[in-house]
Amino acid sequence: MTYSTVKFTKKDQIATVILSDPDTRNAITDPILLEEVKAVFRAIQDDPEVSVCILTGEGKGFSSGGNVKDMLHRKKMFAGAPLDVQNGYRNGIHSLSKLLYNIEIPIIAAVNGAAAGAGFDLALLCDIRIGSERASFCSSFVNLAVIPGDGGAWLLRKTVGAQRAAELVLSGRTVRAQEALDMGLLLKVVEHEQLMSAALEIAKPIAEKSRETLVVAKRLLRSTDSLGYEDHLNLCSANQAMFHHAPEHQVALEKFFDKK
Repeated sequence: MTYSTVKFTKKDQIATVILSDPDTRNAITDPILLEEVKAVFRAIQDDPEVSVCILTGEGKGFSSGGNVKDMLHRKKMFAGAPLDVQNGYRNGIHSLSKLLYNIEIPIIAAVNGAAAGAGFDLALLCDIRIGSERASFCSSFVNLAVIPGDGGAWLLRKTVGAQRAAELVLSGRTVRAQEALDMGLLLKVVEHEQLMSAALEIAKPIAEKSRETLVVAKRLLRSTDSLGYEDHLNLCSANQAMFHHAPEHQVALEKFFDKK
């Protein structure tokens, strides 16, 4: 399938998704981009030939989030009465947020430039984030006299802690790459030209693992949002018993002993 605002490739169990609407700096609320991104990630979720995904943006920005021109003119998802706008969020950007939160393969964000508003939230929904020296992050909602409408306050608090999340949400200030690294928003910062190769360096050893193991391992990580420790352990034991009888486990054990 071909897309007009998304570039998609896959090789060696690694999918690469590039947001490709540079004229809007990849505004994720654009209906075409939004629907194409959802279609790509639904396909990836069900594709046994994809074990890990790299998400990045084309042009100067990772994603500018909501299209502020559409906000000003109350067009597209910002059109209509309050109930219409609410439904626009629920059926639009929120459906993408829930899809990415629930997707069961690892996602690596390669942040190539500005990630603002809903674009920042998009990066937060990824399991691992690396950035080029040009990366920046801004929870920009209060600057436009609105609130984080896409789950960013919830995601940011879990990523950097309550106090830092409050400061970023309430100030609406921009965080540059080095500070993002220092506060744990980014795993690493690399030269801009090395961003995709650095993302591949992280993705390749993940892609070599059993896809089923990666899926369940990510489920366990996500379960910590809702389960207490004892319930989490019960989930671990149930899944671990299954994997001890999986053929991939036997192959991995034999490889382990062959190396010695």
